[in-house]
Amino acid sequence: MDSGQWRQRWQHWQSRRPRLHRDGVSLPASLLLDALQKQLNGERLQVENLQLHPEHSCLTLLLQQPVAARLQLFFHFGAIDWPARTVLIHYQLQGSRHDGNLVRRTLGTLLLVALDAGLGTRLLQNLTADLDYIDIQPQHIHIHLDRLPPAARWLEQDILGKPLAERIALRAISTPEHHLRLSVGRQR
Repeated sequence: MDSGQWRQRWQHWQSRRPRLHRDGVSLPASLLLDALQKQLNGERLQVENLQLHPEHSCLTLLLQQPVAARLQLFFHFGAIDWPARTVLIHYQLQGSRHDGNLVRRTLGTLLLVALDAGLGTRLLQNLTADLDYIDIQPQHIHIHLDRLPPAARWLEQDILGKPLAERIALRAISTPEHHLRLSVGRQR
């Protein structure tokens, strides 16, 4: 392997790892996409893409059953309730047909009409029913960090006789281009 290939591999590896900051950490969208795909992909649903941008971000899902459709979950982060260990996400759901078959296209159109009629929340609730750390309401999602397995391990990590969650608090979540930025501070 020549130095150009090594450099390219090194840059690829660097682009996929978390970056530490003085007041927190940035997680690349590609790393989050991989984690979401491992957690959510199944017979009914496939996570296709995650785009993180400062104003609104987008999670693209491919619904396989009952009909094939592409769902786009446009979202941005809201308030953090650290004592309750929850994060609020505001969202809007849009969909499009994803199948060429006439019958399935017709069913897909019916699904899209149902989404427009406000049934998207119920669809999301059904798709995430086995994930107890997600609470989906119309236009809002609450993520319970103390139930989210990767976060719960860190929150309960013992630091000088106290759990980490009692020493530091999540202060802000932002989405600079292609990253999720978590800012932390001392617990008050």
